[in-house]
Amino acid sequence: MPSYEAMFILKPELKEEVQKDLVSRLEKILKENECEIKSSQVFSKRYLAYEINKCKEGLYYLMNFSAPTGAVVSKLKQACNINELVLRLLVIKRRR
Repeated sequence: MPSYEAMFILKPELKEEVQKDLVSRLEKILKENECEIKSSQVFSKRYLAYEINKCKEGLYYLMNFSAPTGAVVSKLKQACNINELVLRLLVIKRRR
């Protein structure tokens, strides 16, 4: 299975419980599509290079996973585009 790395930038003012709920919903999307989550970790708040949706800071979250097909990535992107708590998402396919 191909490996992917996803970097999410979340709104900085999220409470810890809301943040955990959002991350669990994203992980649920991956698990429902037979993905294996290898690691997931929260980075600290960081200043953004430019303002996104009136936010000057963002909470960075990194997730590594394996997916059977690339269609899972588009489902993850679609879910993040709908959710207003996610400022940006970048998914890359990792080399072996």
